[in-house]
Amino acid sequence: MLKNEYRIRSLSVELKGELGLLDPLHSVQFKITHVFHCDGLLLCTYEGYHRLVVWNPCTGQTKWLNHPVSRYKGYITYTPGGNITYTLGCYQDKKSHNSSYKILRLVEWEKNQRFEIYEIKSDSWRILDVTPDCILMYNHSSVSLKGKTYWFALDEKELDPIVLLVSFDYTTERFARVCLPNPYGIYRIMSLSVVREEKLSVLLRRRDALESEIEIWVSNPIDEHKVVSWSKILVGDEPRLGLCRGTSFLVDEEKKIALCCDRGICNQDTTKDYFFLYIIGEDNELTQGDFRASSTWQLHSPLLFNYVPSLVQIQ
Repeated sequence: MLKNEYRIRSLSVELKGELGLLDPLHSVQFKITHVFHCDGLLLCTYEGYHRLVVWNPCTGQTKWLNHPVSRYKGYITYTPGGNITYTLGCYQDKKSHNSSYKILRLVEWEKNQRFEIYEIKSDSWRILDVTPDCILMYNHSSVSLKGKTYWFALDEKELDPIVLLVSFDYTTERFARVCLPNPYGIYRIMSLSVVREEKLSVLLRRRDALESEIEIWVSNPIDEHKVVSWSKILVGDEPRLGLCRGTSFLVDEEKKIALCCDRGICNQDTTKDYFFLYIIGEDNELTQGDFRASSTWQLHSPLLFNYVPSLVQIQ
């Protein structure tokens, strides 16, 4: 799927259509600026608006909720814009043994980070009493895989800050570090993706690379009992792509191709930003896709993600 402006589009080889949400409280189209995918459910938020929704596009089921009011050092924050972000994950309920869902809210202010948890089953917010030993990079991509959420993070305790990968377990409500292909690398471009709902993929551009190359790595199948390992499947020429932070991408590991989505200027119309699709193949083969949608929303990069329809209930 692709998030373009305030809506979500179903995307395969050709454009299939748009999906929209009607806010039942205000009887207006809900404008989506952020979307997060987990198990066929979409967590949708809109900056400047005091509501968010968990949505199953396959069944049409929704769960609407208001942003919690948070007070930090004399001021109040409501919305997910700028320094507030939301992610969605799942855990197994001990009594029913069914999957239940939680929302993790990250609030960053004055170089501090605070986390709050919303349990859909109990319909309640609470403050999380644990924080990671590093700074989560909320302005980069994050993904959910097998119930956990993964982010890039920065360890600023080192003389030269080190880029890390961090996971959050919604069962134990604890953070953990996950190794990257180059655990001591400093990267200029970073992005996360999921492969077939079983592996992680990272798009990296090292600052110390002699050539301006991006690398795409795929992990082994994620299992809590196994150590994460990585295999490099593609190398692309970054100047030809002109990618930026937050670039979204999908990987076909068997065919060794990647589909990247980013924002740029069209030669025919320099007054607007456009979303472009690029296909990276083996031997640095680069093809620009036909999909180009104009964007008047300047603050957010396009979001491309794999969506597998599910009949899962929001609970």
